[in-house]
Amino acid sequence: MEKTKRAPLGQNTVKSKLFYALLLFIPTLQFIVFYIVVHVNSFTLAFKVFPDGTARAWEWDKAFSNFTVWFNADKVRFLSAISVSLRAYLISLIVGVPLGLFFSYYLFKRMPGAKFFRVILFMPSIISAAVLGVIYKMVTDNVVRDLLDQWFGLSVNFWGDVRYRFGTIMFFSVFVSFGTSVLMYTNKMTSIPPEMLESAQLDGASGIKEFWYIVLPQTYSIFTVFMIQSIAGCFSNQYSVMMLLDGGYSEPTDATPMGYMLWHGVEKQAGNVALMTPYAALGVMITVVIVPVTFLARYLLNRFGWKEE
Repeated sequence: MEKTKRAPLGQNTVKSKLFYALLLFIPTLQFIVFYIVVHVNSFTLAFKVFPDGTARAWEWDKAFSNFTVWFNADKVRFLSAISVSLRAYLISLIVGVPLGLFFSYYLFKRMPGAKFFRVILFMPSIISAAVLGVIYKMVTDNVVRDLLDQWFGLSVNFWGDVRYRFGTIMFFSVFVSFGTSVLMYTNKMTSIPPEMLESAQLDGASGIKEFWYIVLPQTYSIFTVFMIQSIAGCFSNQYSVMMLLDGGYSEPTDATPMGYMLWHGVEKQAGNVALMTPYAALGVMITVVIVPVTFLARYLLNRFGWKEE
């Protein structure tokens, strides 16, 4: 039999490097343009002041006034947005994460009603979030509100009453986040070796012990990804507020997080860069705070968390 001729080793190496370079070209270009260039511009804008209200000239001697404005004139709005963002993050952490793990394990074990819950939990991934938001507002404004009034005599305004608006928004936000988390968790759980689960069952491990000692350690890598991502986006996440509150045109309220306040503030300036400087400064402050917190959380999760092995 004739031996197949192999290309010289150096030629394969050059082709391989060229192939990988082409694969990395698009994501690298995207990172440079949409991350480095954009953030460099935002950083420099945070230290500029335009006395004439246009972007033709700027002064540097009053640059820090862009930062101090959030502790003076806009102090109440600033502190309210921080409070809402932190409360929203804690709700997603305390409620969303355990429920996501629980329902993922429920689907993984194919318990009664698993197929029904799979459709319900994956619905946010199947249907557009904007469509779900419209349906959710219609249901809460009409169906749920009327039922509470008829059955319990309660007059509830989910969107106009301060007592209910934040909770109504967070319920939708947690539900929408289920799709991705449940999909990732269940995919990871299906990769657990069956003999590992069978061995635990033969040793008399209950469902709770199986979940705690086998399933959670094996899915911990996915858990850490979601945790770090949520911490990094704590103050940039809008929690579906832009979609639920009049398409993003309503003024920030007591139920709007930092992410929405930033977006709304920039959008309201109608492209006038001279008026965006305080929001660029706010973005810099958020970055200075959240970056070390994210790295610290990553270290703690990797240091003290479960190990797959």
